[in-house]
Amino acid sequence: MSGFIAKLLEVDLTTGTTKTTVVDKDVVRKYIGGSGLGAKLMLDRVSPDVDPLSPDNPLFILSGPVSGTNLAGGARFSVCTKSPLTGVFAEASCGGSFVWELRSAGWDGIVINGASDKPVYIVIEDDKVEIADAADLWGKNVYELTDLLEERHGDGKRGTSLTIGVAGEKLVKFALIANGTRNFASRCGVGAVMGSKNLKAVWVKGSAQIPLADKGKYSERRKSVLSKSKDNIAVQMLGAEGTNAALAIGSMLGDLPAKNWRIGDNSEIAAKIDGSVLSGPDFLTGSKSCHGCMIGCKREVHITDGPYKGMEGAGPEYEGVASMGSLLMIGDLAAIIMMNERCNDVGVDVISCGGVMAAAMDWWENSIISSKDTGGIELEWGNDVAVMEMIDKISKREGFGDVLAEGSKRAAQKLGGNASDYAVEVKGMEVPMHDPRANYLLGLSYATGVRGACHTNDVSYSVGSGILDWPDMDLPLGIDVRKNEGAGKLVSRAQDLGQIFGAGSFCYMTVMALDSEDVTELLSSASGFDYTFDELKECAERIWHLKRGLDNLMGTTAADDRLPRQILTPPTDGGAAGSAPDLDVMLKEFYPARGLGADGRPTAGTLERLGLSDLAAKLHA
Repeated sequence: MSGFIAKLLEVDLTTGTTKTTVVDKDVVRKYIGGSGLGAKLMLDRVSPDVDPLSPDNPLFILSGPVSGTNLAGGARFSVCTKSPLTGVFAEASCGGSFVWELRSAGWDGIVINGASDKPVYIVIEDDKVEIADAADLWGKNVYELTDLLEERHGDGKRGTSLTIGVAGEKLVKFALIANGTRNFASRCGVGAVMGSKNLKAVWVKGSAQIPLADKGKYSERRKSVLSKSKDNIAVQMLGAEGTNAALAIGSMLGDLPAKNWRIGDNSEIAAKIDGSVLSGPDFLTGSKSCHGCMIGCKREVHITDGPYKGMEGAGPEYEGVASMGSLLMIGDLAAIIMMNERCNDVGVDVISCGGVMAAAMDWWENSIISSKDTGGIELEWGNDVAVMEMIDKISKREGFGDVLAEGSKRAAQKLGGNASDYAVEVKGMEVPMHDPRANYLLGLSYATGVRGACHTNDVSYSVGSGILDWPDMDLPLGIDVRKNEGAGKLVSRAQDLGQIFGAGSFCYMTVMALDSEDVTELLSSASGFDYTFDELKECAERIWHLKRGLDNLMGTTAADDRLPRQILTPPTDGGAAGSAPDLDVMLKEFYPARGLGADGRPTAGTLERLGLSDLAAKLHA
């Protein structure tokens, strides 16, 4: 069989050895690739009680069948492991050019086992693999390190890197992995796992073509998708204003959080930081795309005035603008750009960092902490200078930064009292910047998310948008997203569709332009498996239940399917005034619709039906 075969490079950093593994084709077919294959490898190889920062916790870097091809939205790959932030299954998705180089080098994924006793980095040039000394690279942040690796190994045409900054070295629980300087596997603390292995970077350069099982069919479908994408209003908005295009409409609908989720009407700040401002002449210098994509949703910016004058580089995504802006009551876009830039360079997830800082500002306002705790840094709402100082302290685990580096859940537990009331997290991971009080489906998705609160692991955020139309998944246009009744079934379908995209490694930004025929033919012609969409739906259900079961094995129960107090409190003004999801009503419907028991675990019958008897034996022994 030609096409996607899941050929893995396995690196053991403890012994300094490498080997090649090709995953059984029946396994690849059932789990597709990407995060689906990552979950299967976790089940087969990793003890549920492994310490996330121990050498026994592998790091899986995995592609899917369309990864690295010239499909718009096909530049994604997944990083899977056990999360040091949440203690459960972790997956982080990333775009850029890394997976193109990796698959061009002949590898569909990398498995990193063990830990080195000294700083190292991995160099991959086609089938040549070296574990190199990184003593001179340790202590450097992402941007400088990326340039050094390019100077050392690049030729100006091919080659790219995965890196961690100082935050990954210091095992900050929400440290990220960077591909270059514009693309990040940000969530779940995967950078801390990389740092725990004394692995500073992975450099890869390939020279071959990525194999496709049926190049003609793939090319024909790709052209069709490209044509539809150009006519799609959501894709056009992304090209015009980047992901920050969602901010203005989000503010009107009550979707944009402010002041740690306490304010409903944030229109005054939103007007200063929305997509039209970021993409306006005061900041925008151009746009960038991931490999093979024509959308150009990434902003290139500069700052021409004020204390941050002279900055040039990547602009923030929507999540960065919201988490460093409205969430902290900061309406200075230049300051937001710099805070986002600093997070990327030191290597911390901007969503979690913003969530931690928002909790800290609430703790400050409510006298749970004071300048005695923070070393004199005044964590008041709107204080961008204080945030910049604290980002550096978090990355180096200095002073109060060492407390915040644990994430808002653990930091609140350490502070005690009612500090947890202000930590807006699910299963330990800070909530992304879309408000369930404007979309109840999103609330149920957050509460039951397999990696914690997430808006990209499924399509619940886009359901009811007037753009996403998937009748083959019972997700048509015109769904009322502020109804508790019926949400359980809808979110189940949205989660399944998300698993197809995550395993196949499609970009979420292109989902709105695809349909079931597109996805089926692209995956089939790329992989060589004669998928039907019905089979893909079964694969998706299998993958979701496997991830859920892994979480259960790692300690989660129905009690962990919850939302934080701030989100369950209706705002008094704004687009979602008086609105809040009723999680109890939704969960009562969701569990049976999803095939879970009252304990929140997949039932034995569900697992047997999906061919997960090995998981059933572990969960229901």
